[in-house]
Order: sequence, then structure tokens, then C-alpha cells
Amino acid sequence: MTAALRRPVPRERLCMRPFACLTLLPVLALLIPVAAQAQTRFEGAGEEVALDCNGGTIHVAGASNRLTIGGACTELQVEGANNQIRIDLAARSGISVQGAGNVIRWTAPGSAKPKLAISGAGNRLSRAR
Repeated sequence: MTAALRRPVPRERLCMRPFACLTLLPVLALLIPVAAQAQTRFEGAGEEVALDCNGGTIHVAGASNRLTIGGACTELQVEGANNQIRIDLAARSGISVQGAGNVIRWTAPGSAKPKLAISGAGNRLSRAR
């Protein structure tokens, strides 16, 4: 009888017991590595805040905010007006701005420059000195 217990279960009979298959799926899902990039979101008006994007994307929505963002961000997305933002960017990064009167000062390693996509009036972007 012990020999029968040691034989592998044929592939076609592996999921003959539905409960066994259902309990196996979540375990398998945990074993599959997922490359997820951090994403930070800020919404507000008239606030002064320090944030960290942890090497990921940050989305800013609002007006008249003063933000300092660290963490070698890969992307900054701004929607709003009259925000003052100082951000630390990764070597390969991008800045997207929709709105008016936003002032963005950025730093990046070496001579790296972000890809820019700007729409709206009076937005100013420059490397921080």
C-alpha cells in the first residue's frame, strides 16, 4: 500500500478535486514575481508638503501647492495651476504638465534631462541650481 501512496498523481487527475485546485491557485500567484513600480498621488490646494516617490511615478492634482519631492522619481504628472514643485528625478524620467502658472524646478544625475510634455499657459520648468 505504501507504493500506491508514493506514485505521482497523473496530470489529468490533478484537479479532480476542485477544492484542492482552488487552494493551490493563490499559492501559485504568490510565487510569481510581479514588477510593480511605486506610484504616489497628491491632491490638494494651498498646502506645503514633502513627499517621496520611491523611484516611481508621482501624480499631482491641485492648485497653489508648494511641494518638495524626493526619491529619484521616474515621472511627474501635474494637473492644476500655480503649483510650486521641486523634484528629484531619476536619470531617465519625464515631466508632464497640464494647467497654468506651475513652476517646476528639477534635479537629475549628471547631465540627464527629463522628457517634457507641457500644455497650458505660463508653466515654467528649469533645472534647480
